[in-house]
Amino acid sequence: MLKQEEKPTKVPEYKEIVDLSVPMTSMDTPVYPGYPQPLRSTFTTIRDNGYASFVWMFAEHSSTHVDSPGHFSQGSPMINEVPIKKYVGRGVVLNFSNKKPRYSITRKDIASQLEKSGNKVGPGWMLFFYTGYTEKSRTKDWLEHPELSEDACRYIVELGVNAVGFDAPGPDHQPFPAHKILLPKIIGIYENLANLDKVLNKDFLFVGAPLALTGGSASPCRALALVS
Repeated sequence: MLKQEEKPTKVPEYKEIVDLSVPMTSMDTPVYPGYPQPLRSTFTTIRDNGYASFVWMFAEHSSTHVDSPGHFSQGSPMINEVPIKKYVGRGVVLNFSNKKPRYSITRKDIASQLEKSGNKVGPGWMLFFYTGYTEKSRTKDWLEHPELSEDACRYIVELGVNAVGFDAPGPDHQPFPAHKILLPKIIGIYENLANLDKVLNKDFLFVGAPLALTGGSASPCRALALVS
């Protein structure tokens, strides 16, 4: 018990907490072409067993998830081997929602928006790209999202951020230059984020911890923005 003169430790306060995740729904989740739908099956019920529980089956790269370096780089850390601190950091969102389909984001694009934001982005930061394509997930245009050019990827490596994230199926298209350049440098890639427009121009702490899947190439996560 607290002594009479002691006061409880103050809990950090946030103006708002924004959910940046796409829900995983059994047999009804937007997935990359060729990937299986998540499936939930009943294991126990309250009526028969006194408690409810379910068995889920899903690909690692389902719904909102983060890729590990080992996804594209042989011998690189898998999802459970990446230091947990890499999944938490101060976030900044860059706006590419007004660009044409498959727009190639350049080094200059990123540098210009970061300069306007006034943020000195570097180690410990999370760099997000708002494209508006999560809203197109059930349309033929979903895969036509903007992508990072090789030059932009090399600039991101120079910045040394913890991770990048897109509200789209990914940060690139075949032959996947972003995956091949960023992941070996232990820069995580968050895909299928949501609600990035709600944290544009806001100061926030990002938390996107994956499941500790031993040997996993990726993991779904509940991504949050804690707005200060």
